[in-house]
Order: sequence, then C-alpha cells, then structure tokens
Amino acid sequence: MTTIAELRAKVRSQTEQTSSELADSTIDSYLQEAFNRTMAAETQWPFFEETWTLTQSAGNAYAALSTEVSEISSLVDTSNNRYRLDMIDHGTAEDDYSGPTPTNSYAMEYSVWKNTVYFWPAVTFTTDRDYQLRGYRYPTDWLAGPSTTEPDCDSRLHLPLAHYAIALSYAKQEDETLESVYMERWQRDVEIIRKQIMDPGHHRPLIFGPRRWGNSRRSRRLFRIDSP
Repeated sequence: MTTIAELRAKVRSQTEQTSSELADSTIDSYLQEAFNRTMAAETQWPFFEETWTLTQSAGNAYAALSTEVSEISSLVDTSNNRYRLDMIDHGTAEDDYSGPTPTNSYAMEYSVWKNTVYFWPAVTFTTDRDYQLRGYRYPTDWLAGPSTTEPDCDSRLHLPLAHYAIALSYAKQEDETLESVYMERWQRDVEIIRKQIMDPGHHRPLIFGPRRWGNSRRSRRLFRIDSP
C-alpha cells in the first residue's frame, strides 16, 4: 500500500527536487493524469465491482440511479424470485411500450436515461420495491483526501502511478531521455499488472455466440452509464 505522501516523496526523491521546487499540487496533477491513463487501460477493473440496492418507490415506474454507478452488469427483482430484468435501449422501450400498458404484475425489462432506471412495462406498486443492481462504480476522488489516503485502485498499480509522475517531472526539466525511460516503465508495468489482475476472468467457462441464461429473453449486454 502507498499513500499520497509516499508517492510525492518518491517523485521528489527520484528527480532530486525539494518541495519548493516541485510543489504538492504539481505532483498531484501528475498523479491524477497517471491515474486517469492507468484506469483507461481496462473498462472492468474488478476492484470497482459493486452491488447496490435500487428502490422503486410506490406509484413510480422508475428509480433514481446512484451517481456512483459507471456500468450496469445486472438488475434483479428480489421480490419476484430474483427475476433478472433485461436491459433495453430507452428509445426502443418507448416504441415497444407505446401502446396500452400490458397487465403484467412485474417489469421484465429496464432502460436508463439521465441517471434514472425506467421499468418496462411501466408497472407500479402500492409499496416500495427493491432490486439488486450489480456493476462497476466510478473511482473516488482520492487525491482530494488527506496525504495518508491511498490511490483508489489495486495496490499493484500504485508504483506505476509514481513512474508516470516522475516521467512528467523529467519532462518539466526538459530531460527527454529520463522522461522516456519512466514513461516506458509505466506503460510496461501497467500492462503486466493489468494481465495479472484480469487473468482470473480467463478461468470462467468459455461462451460462444450470444450470451443467454436464466429467464432472459434477450442477449445480455453491459450497459455503460455516461458521466453526468
């Protein structure tokens, strides 16, 4: 584990600069860029996996989605024998369900629009109804925390963040040789560690063609939530 203070110290130690020569705010901007670039190497980091309770309030055919949600993997109706709802494009849902509301006793599909989950058909209830939502969250703003805060990622990726920040620091000093050395080290380390982290997923059963299981009527798809 590595804290913000330790990352700052490593960058200054390697580049032989003091806090007056290389301010915390400058290093933090380098670390933020390093973190953004590193996280972009994979869309489904396992350390961002999360489970939420989504509540459909009585009388509503929709539910507010937590702003933490980045991607949705599944939505399960825990009140209906854990029925897994299918994701559908919001525009398609409006077309498919534009006629009279079917006399269903529960929703079979859902769509997402402006951080709100809409249930289809638009079935409402007299009491609140809970669903289990699984997916991936957005990273926390860890650099806004105290200096003892650790990066919001797998500890194996902490050191590469320092390598990237060191490279930018050398770029500031116009040392292109050392900038290239540390940038290549960051890129190489991230790729190696990414494979280590993601490899367990390779041991799952192979699935060819559309992925279907359970009580689904459509192929399963991952639904990404755009940043607000």
